[in-house]
Order: sequence, then structure tokens, then C-alpha cells
Amino acid sequence: MIAVLVPPGEMVVGARLILAESEAHHLQVRRVANGTSVRLLDGRGMVGEARLEDDGKGAAVVILHVTTVPRPAELRLLVGVGDRERFEWLVEKCAELGVTDVVPVLAERSLSVASRIRPQQLQKLQVRSREAIKQSGAPWAPALHPITSVALSVVTGREGTRWLADGRAPRVAGPVVGPLTVAIGPEGGFTEEERQVFFAAGFEAVRLGAYTLRFETAAVVAAGWGGVTRGGADE
Repeated sequence: MIAVLVPPGEMVVGARLILAESEAHHLQVRRVANGTSVRLLDGRGMVGEARLEDDGKGAAVVILHVTTVPRPAELRLLVGVGDRERFEWLVEKCAELGVTDVVPVLAERSLSVASRIRPQQLQKLQVRSREAIKQSGAPWAPALHPITSVALSVVTGREGTRWLADGRAPRVAGPVVGPLTVAIGPEGGFTEEERQVFFAAGFEAVRLGAYTLRFETAAVVAAGWGGVTRGGADE
């Protein structure tokens, strides 16, 4: 069943919702016929089934059924700010893999990246994460947090397992039960001073692979590993 996005808080059985122009265009491109059942997602755990009604002036859906999917155990990524296009790709893949939170971290080595993601671009990234769940079917889109410092990022997700991705670490990432927070440095990694901030906050250095990974690759590996070992997606 093809999926479309609706705004949070508007999914009520019996309601008739006018679809956003982008969603209507999506259905038109996919040649979805009038009266067809479609799946509704709001990115915050609400999943619905609806009937498409298109009168030629605009596409709408009549909501037939709604369920609420509980938010999964937290899978948080603290990612050193890097190149904007690569960070956009990272966010999209995190949405597909069930990450609950993405926190961009402005590390010391992020400052030398002229093409790094900027605060004014975060809203576009949040939109992209919601778009990604249409393909994956995930009930929850990742929450994209404001860009923050290393010192403030360690406050995120104090409970559960906390890893610092480190290609030199003797320990390889292992199975996880419950919440997981993974810190991933920018190109060149975190500085030694920054690493000590993470260690002081209870992070443990782990390897995510046999070789050095780019920041977006490391994020996807961490997301996939965390999702599989924690039981995978809800759907």
C-alpha cells in the first residue's frame, strides 16, 4: 500500500484531510486511482488507512482506521557536523533504519569544513527525514536536534549504552539491549580533548568495522547495528 505523509495531530477516524501539494503530486506520479486505499504516516507514531478522494481540484483522503505505534527504545546518534550533502544522505538513511534522534555536533574539526551543515538548513533535513519514512514505512521519523557543542551533546541520552566510535578501539561493537547512544566524529575524528569529554560522560570506545569509515558511513553502520541488535523495526 502506498504511503503519504500528513501533519501530526490531524489523523482522526472519519476526518477528511486535504493532502499537501507534494503528497498529491506523489500519488499522481504513482498513478494511484481514485478510491484506492493509502497508508498514512505522521512521523510521530500514528499510522492510518484512508481512501483517496480526488475531485480534480485537489486530492483528499477519508481516514478509515488509525493505530498508534509506541516510540521504540532510543537509538541516538551524535554526529560531528560535516559536509551538507553527505549529512543529508546520513539523515535519510537514519530514517530508514529506525534512528530516533540525530544530534549534529559542532566539533573542533568541523570548523574547517566550508560546506558543513548550517543551522538554517536543519528544517530541510527534518523534511527529508519525514520523506524517507514513506519508502521505509517507519512510523517514527528521527528527531533532528539543533547543532550543539561536544560538551552539551553528552547530556543527550544518559541512560542505556553509550559508545564512542573509534577505529583504533580494541573492542568491536556488540549486542545491545535498550537505549543506545553512539557518538561519531567528523572527518579526522574528535580531538583528544573532545574524546576525554565523552569518556568522562560514560562513553566506551568501540570499533564499527575493520577499516576507517567516513562519518556518514559510520553513522549508517551504527544505526544498522543498533537497529538489528535491538530487535529491528516495528513494522
